[in-house]
Amino acid sequence: MKLTIILPTYNNDKTINECLKSIYSQDYPKKDYEVLLIDGGSTDKTLKIAKKYPVRIINNPKRVEEVARITGIRRARGGVLGFVDADNVLVGKDWISRMIKPFDEDKEISFADTLYYSYRKKDKMVVRYQALIGGDDPIAMYLGMYSRWNYITNKWTGYPHRDYEKKDYIKSEFTDKKMIPPMGSNGFLIRKNILRNYFNNKFIHSDIIYNLVNNGYNIFAKVNIGIIHDQRKFFTNKIRRLKRRMNHEVEIKNQHYGLSRTYMIIKALYIMMIIPLIIDSIRGFIHKPDRAWSFHPIASVGVMIIYTYYSIAQKIKDLIRR
Repeated sequence: MKLTIILPTYNNDKTINECLKSIYSQDYPKKDYEVLLIDGGSTDKTLKIAKKYPVRIINNPKRVEEVARITGIRRARGGVLGFVDADNVLVGKDWISRMIKPFDEDKEISFADTLYYSYRKKDKMVVRYQALIGGDDPIAMYLGMYSRWNYITNKWTGYPHRDYEKKDYIKSEFTDKKMIPPMGSNGFLIRKNILRNYFNNKFIHSDIIYNLVNNGYNIFAKVNIGIIHDQRKFFTNKIRRLKRRMNHEVEIKNQHYGLSRTYMIIKALYIMMIIPLIIDSIRGFIHKPDRAWSFHPIASVGVMIIYTYYSIAQKIKDLIRR
């Protein structure tokens, strides 16, 4: 089965070489996959590095990654689309082969995700920490919204789902269609003929998956392999995303993910008590020893403060508009 990897870039010269090297070192036949590098006008060495590899470079004048993904979907030749970010590294030379396998074996499989995030000993603490909690947001973790393996809970998500064990991957489905975690990036694969019916001029990956699941495409694979997400600017990324939402650059429709306000308040109080965070850090360390667990209380409280600040700022902004 042929694969198109859609890779948005913008000034990623620190990570793009390792990303592309991991893609082009795969044992999957080179004729059966292509890489669309969709660049938003990089001014650093991103394109110079990319041209060392047989990528198709496509200009993205609007720069934002959501537009890049739409462009990639429209220009893709493969029957399966893969969404890889410039700070991702595919783990192992058989990564593509193993991720494609569920689509070849089972026609019911609509999309596939890695089961967990990987990391290397040399990676920065924040990179290792994000891999350990299964995402880049400890608040989302406490709300059950993670979608990769979490070493505190020893689950790949806290949302209701049913898993059917397989040797190389887990065939799964969500049992509450109102509660769908934010999936769709960092090594996410999906059948092109399905996806093309569920996007238009906007592509917000979490909303797309929510729509797919609620329109009968609820069978997917969690492949027993990892991907590295070399995302180093932990708090900066949170602030950047929240600013984009405030400026209406990105509008997520499914933003509450089926959670009640009461439940979210209880979780907020849990986090602000601090001591439970320390206990969770110890629990995580027992499951997967790493000094990066020491960052968990700082990350959780820090992100909570950022969310609180921008939530208040948004309400003030809305009041002024009225």
